[in-house]
Amino acid sequence: MGSQVWKLPVAGLLIVALSGCTADDGPGEATASDGGGIEMAVSQTCASGSAPECVSVNGEYVMVREADFVRAGVETAEAVSDGSTSAIDVKFDEDGAGVFQKLTAEAAKSAGTARLVIKAGDEVVSAVTVVEPMQGDTAVIALPPGVNPDELAGIIRGS
Repeated sequence: MGSQVWKLPVAGLLIVALSGCTADDGPGEATASDGGGIEMAVSQTCASGSAPECVSVNGEYVMVREADFVRAGVETAEAVSDGSTSAIDVKFDEDGAGVFQKLTAEAAKSAGTARLVIKAGDEVVSAVTVVEPMQGDTAVIALPPGVNPDELAGIIRGS
């Protein structure tokens, strides 16, 4: 199938957005009715120590304000690994895909100074430079070393 792929490396992170072609839900995958989701915000970069909200996310300083985060519903979240990189394969529900597309478009407008910040549970897991608005309803979020992809997938699934 003709999927569109965007790769956005930042501070050891990678998001790949694909068109919505995935297999049926399998064991261990959550559906939207299970309450799965992540939170996202478009945040400005900042200098270390410039404000209490200016925090390091994998070596990049961004403003993290709880009020800025928007919930994006997730149909499935699954840990994936290729041996050298761990990641979470996320399929958004319809509303979540809309949030994802809107926020990536907003972040792309000011890619030089803004980052798409992604939070799962209480943990901020990435701050990514977005160079193009995303399409589709699937993203693969590469994780920094030391993050357990199975635990994080469980948090995203709401389990």
